[in-house]
Amino acid sequence: MMARAAIATMLLCALPFLAPSSADAGAQQTGALPRGGSYVLSPDTTVATAAIGLWFRAPAAGYDNATVGIANLAATAAAVAPLASGKSLYALVHTVGGELNIEVYPDIIGIGAVVPAAAARRVVAAMTAAYFVPTIDDAGVKTARANAAVLGVQQRYEADTTLHDLLFAQLFKAGPARFPPLPSAVSQLTSISTAYVGAYAKRAFRASNAVLTLSGNIDPSTVTAVTDGNGAGAMDGPYDSTPASGPQPITVRGAIDGVGLAWIGPSIADEKAATALDFVADYLFREQTGILWKAVDRDVPDALVIGQFITLHDPGVMIVTIGGTGEKQVEQQILDGLDRLRQPLDAQTFAAAREAFLYHVASDTQTPAQRADNFGWYSVEGDLEYAPGIPDGKYEQLARALDPAYVADVVRRYLGAPVTVELVAPPPQKSAS
Repeated sequence: MMARAAIATMLLCALPFLAPSSADAGAQQTGALPRGGSYVLSPDTTVATAAIGLWFRAPAAGYDNATVGIANLAATAAAVAPLASGKSLYALVHTVGGELNIEVYPDIIGIGAVVPAAAARRVVAAMTAAYFVPTIDDAGVKTARANAAVLGVQQRYEADTTLHDLLFAQLFKAGPARFPPLPSAVSQLTSISTAYVGAYAKRAFRASNAVLTLSGNIDPSTVTAVTDGNGAGAMDGPYDSTPASGPQPITVRGAIDGVGLAWIGPSIADEKAATALDFVADYLFREQTGILWKAVDRDVPDALVIGQFITLHDPGVMIVTIGGTGEKQVEQQILDGLDRLRQPLDAQTFAAAREAFLYHVASDTQTPAQRADNFGWYSVEGDLEYAPGIPDGKYEQLARALDPAYVADVVRRYLGAPVTVELVAPPPQKSAS
């Protein structure tokens, strides 16, 4: 949902597989896995699919924050390594007609699969075997390097992703958030040895560092399919990053033009303020309905604006990226719109916006995959009970309790002068006549 932003996503299977949605999921259940780690289960027998996720706390640039790309290599190599059955996790999910995604964030690694309900138990067993006892060999790392290289080229032509990485590097002076999940040069990937990737995988993917999330048409007994793990132990503490003092605006040469703005926000522990900034992002920037999104679409139709509050353990980040054309005009519209929110909205406008926000939260947490992702993200960031999509849960209660004066106060406290990054593409070369 809007509180999450994928900084790097690796799509390993892309077969179309539509998951029916339902708003009638059962209450989530939690517990300990038999061989280390924990699980969150949200069954919903009205749908035909199951969503399965494994979430780990791990710094994407390595435990020394000096090996950019290692998390991508480790997560992909584990997914393509043959298991005891002879098939890899990737091959199994592909065979049953499902979809497998690997998402790497600065402080988190998430593995997610959406599969037919009948295959859920097999996939749980395979996924936990692939990661709790990872086999990292030269062939898997070679595949992972090729996959990461392609993804890296794609991202250079995506203003939103490039600006995310640049803004985080400006916002933070230390910690995993300062480093992109993928390096800018392929040579940095080839310099990471298979042995080093294997050592990282063994540490990051141990069962005691994992949260298994299960949603959709899945039997509670499916957790007994987990037969691997390193035994009881504690999950790593959150990998927080240190904000920079007085970060300066920068201009960077890139493949395409763009402008990014970012602000340090509240930690997940300040749930009410975090919810207020989710509301602000929804009210201003949600596609099709956000008031600034609509204004930009009307005035500068070739521009693309994406805005969201990213809920993190400490601190969160508000980020807005602008691509397309007319970036400077759009930037001023955004700053003017935020300035207006420093004063409380009138009661009628606010009530309508809050109801729209609640509707959007509900619509963004309907499918098994959405619920499994939210449970994984908020568990690893340190506050499962705050996860959006829990019926009558803490998030919904806080959203309903928002009022105009409080939201205006949060905007004044957190959304002052932004950190800005301008991405500038080189001028096109004239062809020789």
